[in-house]
Amino acid sequence: MHLRHSPVMKHSTDTRGRTRAGAVRLTSGPRKWTDKPVTNLHAVLLALMVLAVPCAQAAGAPDIEGEWEVTTAYPGSSSVARIEIRREGDNYTGQSGWLFPAFAPFSYSGKAEKGAVRFTVTYGGQDQIGDLLLRTERGMLKGTGTIHGVGVSMTGRRPAVRPANAPRVHDFNPGVFYRTLSGAHPIALRVFPGDTIRTSTVDAGGVDGNDRPRSPPGNPVTGPFYIEGAMPGDTLAVHFNRIHPNRRWASQQRAFIYESALKPGHPQTPTPKWSDRWTLDLQNGTAKPDAASDKLGNFSVKSQPMLGVVGVAPFWDQAVSAPDLGRWGGNLDYKEIRDGVTIYFTVYQAGGMLFLGDGHALQGDGEITGQGLEISMDVDFTVDVIRGPYLDQPWAENDEYVMVSGIDGSLTSAMQAATTGLTKWMAQHYKLNDSEIATVLTNAIRYDIAEVVDPHVHVVAKVRKDFLNLLPKS
Repeated sequence: MHLRHSPVMKHSTDTRGRTRAGAVRLTSGPRKWTDKPVTNLHAVLLALMVLAVPCAQAAGAPDIEGEWEVTTAYPGSSSVARIEIRREGDNYTGQSGWLFPAFAPFSYSGKAEKGAVRFTVTYGGQDQIGDLLLRTERGMLKGTGTIHGVGVSMTGRRPAVRPANAPRVHDFNPGVFYRTLSGAHPIALRVFPGDTIRTSTVDAGGVDGNDRPRSPPGNPVTGPFYIEGAMPGDTLAVHFNRIHPNRRWASQQRAFIYESALKPGHPQTPTPKWSDRWTLDLQNGTAKPDAASDKLGNFSVKSQPMLGVVGVAPFWDQAVSAPDLGRWGGNLDYKEIRDGVTIYFTVYQAGGMLFLGDGHALQGDGEITGQGLEISMDVDFTVDVIRGPYLDQPWAENDEYVMVSGIDGSLTSAMQAATTGLTKWMAQHYKLNDSEIATVLTNAIRYDIAEVVDPHVHVVAKVRKDFLNLLPKS
C-alpha cells in the first residue's frame, strides 16, 4: 500500500486533546504528516482492521439463504424436497416440502454456529421432531442430524436455471417401456416448465405404431419425464395438445362384460373365435370391426382418441402396477383425457416423474370389458408446475368442465371421494363456504363413471365452467 495516495488516519481527541481509545476518524485530502509517523502508520493498520471486521463476519456467515433442492438420505432410502431458508440478523428460518416421508410441511428455526446453522425441525407447525446442522461446501448445501430419532444426511443444490431458449419442443423417441409407475426408474428426459414433448406410446399389449412388439403386455408406459423445479407438494399440469393413433388398426380382445359391471350371477356365453381386430379410417376418424357378425356388419364407431394411463410417480418408495390407479393417477381410463384437456397431479417425488400410455381410439364409460379400442399413439403435450395448495387427487379441465377424480374400492366410495374433491377444489379456487358450495353443486354437479373393472373404481365429479363464471374469483 502506498501511503502517499491513501486517506489520512487521525486519532479522535476529546476537548482536552486526549485520544479516545479505539476511535479512528477517516478524512480525505492531501497527505499531512505529523511529528509521529509511526503512530500514523499504526492508525492506518488499525483502521484497515476495523473496516475488515464486517467483511470477515460476512464471509463467516453460512451462505445458506434462498431455495435448495435437497436430498435427505436415511437408512434404506432417501427423499428429495424443496427447502427455502431465510435470514434475519442472526436468526434463520425455513420451510420445506416432505423432506422425510410425511404429508405436511417441515418448518425450521435456528442460529449460526461455527460456520453452519443449527436448526430445530418441526412437523406441521407443531412438535419438534429433530435437529439439523447445515452448511455450504463449494456451492452445495450439506448437513447431518436426526429426524424422528433417525440419523439423516443431506445434500442440496440450487434449482436448475431455466435455459435462455426456453420454452423448448422436445422430440423423444422412447426405447424402453415400463409396466410400473415408480420414481426408481431411470429418467427418460428432463424438461423445464413450459416445454412441449412430442413422443409416442405402445398399446396395452406392448405393440408400437410399426406393428412391432416392444414390451410384454400390461399397459406399458412411456417415460418417466422429469420436470425441473417440480417438488413434492407442487402441482404438475399436463396439457394435451394432440393425442392421435399412429397406425390403422386397434384390438379389442374380450367379448364379455366383467362381472364387476353386472349383477352377480348374470350368465354370459362369449362367442368362440370372436374377431378382436378393428380397422381405423384415420382420415374420417372412424373404426369398424374386421370380421363382424352378420348383425354387426354395418356397425362402426366415431373414434375419440384418449389415453388410459397418465400419472406421476407415487409417494415414497412405491412402485405401482400400470393397470392400477390412485391419487397419483395411473390407469384412469377416463374418456375425457384427450385433445385439449389439462390434467393436474400432486407431485409426490422430485421432478414429478410423469408416465403415459394405454391409448384407446375409443372407450365407453366404465371400460366394462376391460378394454377400449387398444392402439398405439403419437402424443404432444406441454407441462407446467404450480406452487400452492394441492388437491391430493387428480383433476382436469377442458373448455366446458372442471372435473375431479374420485378413486376408491367401490362406486359409492369413489363417488364420495369425487364429490369431496370437487368441494375442496371450489373452496381453494373460489374461497366459498360450505353453504355456497352446496348451493352451486346441488344444481350444477354431474358425474361420469370412468372405470369399474380395474383394481379401483374411478368416478368423476364435474361442474360446467359457465356456472363457475358466475362466481367471483378470489
